[in-house]
Amino acid sequence: MPPQSQTPNSSASSHRIELGWVIAHHLSEHNLAAVLAARDAMTDYLSRMFPQFEWRMPVVRRAEELHQRFVEPSQLLIEGVEERDIRHWDFAFVTTRADLQSYYKPFAMAVPSRAVSVAVLSLARLSPELDNDDSSGGTDRQTRMARRLCSLGLHLLGDLNGLPHSTTETDYMFEPASADDLEVMTDFSESRRRQLTAELLQVADIRLEERPAAVQAGALRFYLKAAWIGRRDIFSAIIQAKPWEFPFRLSRLTTAALSSLLILMITAEVWDLGMNQSVLFVGILSLTSLLGTSLFVLKRQNLFLRRGRRRLTEQTVFTNISTALVVLIGMTTSYLLMFGLAAVIGGSIFPHRLVQEWAASLPQTVGWPDYLVLAGFVASLGILIGALGASFEGNPYFRHITFVDEEI
Repeated sequence: MPPQSQTPNSSASSHRIELGWVIAHHLSEHNLAAVLAARDAMTDYLSRMFPQFEWRMPVVRRAEELHQRFVEPSQLLIEGVEERDIRHWDFAFVTTRADLQSYYKPFAMAVPSRAVSVAVLSLARLSPELDNDDSSGGTDRQTRMARRLCSLGLHLLGDLNGLPHSTTETDYMFEPASADDLEVMTDFSESRRRQLTAELLQVADIRLEERPAAVQAGALRFYLKAAWIGRRDIFSAIIQAKPWEFPFRLSRLTTAALSSLLILMITAEVWDLGMNQSVLFVGILSLTSLLGTSLFVLKRQNLFLRRGRRRLTEQTVFTNISTALVVLIGMTTSYLLMFGLAAVIGGSIFPHRLVQEWAASLPQTVGWPDYLVLAGFVASLGILIGALGASFEGNPYFRHITFVDEEI
C-alpha cells in the first residue's frame, strides 16, 4: 500500500475521513502514476481547504487482467462496497481503465452512488493515450490525466455528500460534459464548502457499530436506530435514485404490466368481478401487491447487502433501507400509472351501456366509484404480473438503475 501523502494531524484525529481508492484492474505504469498523483493532489487540496479533518486515502490494488472493453459499473460498485466495509472506510473510489457501460448517455466517465458511498471512475475517457507505456509525451499526458482525475474525484466527493451541481465552469460541482471540462475546475464555491463541511462532520461522527450498547441491543433495534440517524441521507439517496422513473427504465416490467392491463380491460368477467369488490378489499389487495412485488424484486435481483460474518454496520443499514424504499416507490409509481390508465380507459372508451351489461351482478347502477374500484383491482393484478417481467431484467442493469445516481 502506498504511503500517505500527509502527516496525520493529532488535533483533527477526532474528525478522520477515510476515502479508499480501489484499483480494479491492471494499469500501465503511466496510468498508475497518474492515479497516485491524483490521489495525492486531492489529499493535499482537501487538507488545505478542510483542515478540521484528518484525510486518509489508502490505495488497494487488484491487479486483475481486463478482457473486455466495457465493464458494468454496478459490479465495480459492489466490489467497492466490499472493500469499504472490510476496511471501515467512509467512502470508496473504484478506478478502472475500461470504459463504463452506459445506459443513459453515449458514454460515462464516472458513476456515483450515494446509497453505498462508492463511486466508479474510468480512465478510458480522460487520456486514452496513456494506456501505452511507450507513448511519446507520456509525462505531459500523465500530468493532464492526474489533473483531470483529481477534479473528477472532488466532483464525485461532492456528489456522494449530496452537493448540488453548479453552473459555474470553474466550480468542482460543475457537471462535466467531457474530460476537457475537468481542466478548468479549480475550487468549491463558498456555499458548497460550508455544505460539504457540515456533511463531513456527520460522516466523521462515531458510527453506531462502534458503540457497544448499540451492538448489544440486537439487529432490529440497531436497524431502527441507524435508520433514524441516517434519515436525511436515506431521503437524499432516494431522491438521487429517481425511483419514479422506474416505469420508463424497466421496459420488461412496464411491458408485462401494460399488456396484462389491456387484456384484463377487455374481459367482461374482470369487470363484473372487479366492480363487485369492496373499497377495503381493493385497498388491502393493492397494499399487499405492492409489498409482495417489492420483496420479490429485492430478493430476485439480490439487491440487499449481506453482512455475512461481518458485523452489522450503519452504512449497511442505510444502503438496505434506501434500496428497499427505492424499489417500493418505483413499484408504487408503476401501480399508480396503471391505476390511472385503467380509470381513464374504463371511464372514457367503453360505452356505459356495455359496462352495465358486463357488470350485470352489480346491485346498483355503475358510477365513478365503481370505475375506481375496478382500476385498483386491475392495477393490483397488473403489478403482480409486471413483477414477473421485472425478474427477467438483467441483474447488472437492475442494480444500475437502483444504485447509480447519475452517469457523468
